[in-house]
Amino acid sequence: MKTKLMFCALSLIAGTLAVSAQAEARNYIPYKTTAVRLADQASVIVTGRLLRVDDVQLTGTGLDAGRWERKDDGKWQDGQAGIRRDAVIQVTDVLKGAVTAGSELSFVSMRQLKFDAYDADLRTGEALYFLAPRHEDGRNIVLMDERGTISGIESAGNLAFTTDYVRGYLGVPGKSAFLAKLLAAISLNATRVSVDSCIELSWNHEDYSLAITDQQKQQVVDLARASSVGSAERNELITAIGRYQPETGMDALFDIMLTDTNWSTTSLASMSMEYINRSMAISRLLQEWNTAQANQKLVIVRSLGLIRPKADFDGPEVRNQTLSLVGGLLVATTEKSLLREALIASRDLRSEDAHVAALKTLIDQRATNGLGDDEVKAAVIALAAARRVTKSHSGPDAVTVLEKTYLTALANADPVLKQVVEAAIKFPFTTLIAGADGRGH
Repeated sequence: MKTKLMFCALSLIAGTLAVSAQAEARNYIPYKTTAVRLADQASVIVTGRLLRVDDVQLTGTGLDAGRWERKDDGKWQDGQAGIRRDAVIQVTDVLKGAVTAGSELSFVSMRQLKFDAYDADLRTGEALYFLAPRHEDGRNIVLMDERGTISGIESAGNLAFTTDYVRGYLGVPGKSAFLAKLLAAISLNATRVSVDSCIELSWNHEDYSLAITDQQKQQVVDLARASSVGSAERNELITAIGRYQPETGMDALFDIMLTDTNWSTTSLASMSMEYINRSMAISRLLQEWNTAQANQKLVIVRSLGLIRPKADFDGPEVRNQTLSLVGGLLVATTEKSLLREALIASRDLRSEDAHVAALKTLIDQRATNGLGDDEVKAAVIALAAARRVTKSHSGPDAVTVLEKTYLTALANADPVLKQVVEAAIKFPFTTLIAGADGRGH
């Protein structure tokens, strides 16, 4: 029952970037590249200072020049035929591997960058490097480019703490034995180690779920409550509450969600509430509605649309209550941000004909009801999502677009809406609607 929410959550996690604003690492999966996971993969882990980048003359184009052919003026990648660029670091400390402190250690330069193209935090200070030999020729590379480094800046000026953290992990017999230090490292200061620890705890939870105590579960709750609004740490800790399901988890998720209107918070909290108790989450959302303030109502509607109560799974009563609640907001007098969230929910609820009349009224009166383009387009998309599915035992289910004739006439009469109508009919549940945050959902 969590397919949509899981997709949203994974999208959020996949979009998480390295803490440093300059970091260029791309196309990595954060939960597979935390400091803990990098330590597992690396053959060599050292701290050191980047000294220079040497050009090594080759015959022919060379593996690296072909892979990282120069573009973007060499700021992103700078492969050059006949040359392999090797970066050199002065080793300060060795955490793993047969390397000597004080020696120089080379690796194939990230994307064949010259020294001046490296991020400032790597050019000007010490960093932790996670290295491994590549299979083509055994030469060292930094794992996942900049993602395989942790600089002093990413450590809030305390690289020694980061080094101790990684060394501490290397010294324990397994991940569950590292759990206490993992929790202790969550400082909520947006450093790489703090964020990585939250990611490790939430998305690699199978390694810790048997070892975590009730007291540590409550520590996760306390950290989530104390986390900053909109922070990566908050996102991960909300997810962790759903993974470990502490006794106070449901209350904490509601408190956090109703005081933080970020879409990511609502999405991840809704997923975690489902993990804890889907039925209880839906009932509580409906109960909270009557006493909720305006910004809280926005969150409740959004969450109900994400969880999507179903008659055949959750019961017709809560399904009908949800449809009625959302339907009552589909009027032009509803505050526009709340209206757009209601339109998103109407689309996602697979509401069949429950909202058709209200949606058509919004569209038909668009010239006089004061709605803007965002609201009108959202109403069109929600109306295109009004469908009836007839189950088939011998072939694909039959899907009927309830207002296809109306929508086709609308597209023919209004060139501005034509593209929206066509996209919504083809892709009703993935055509984006601008939410209260101004982004498409």
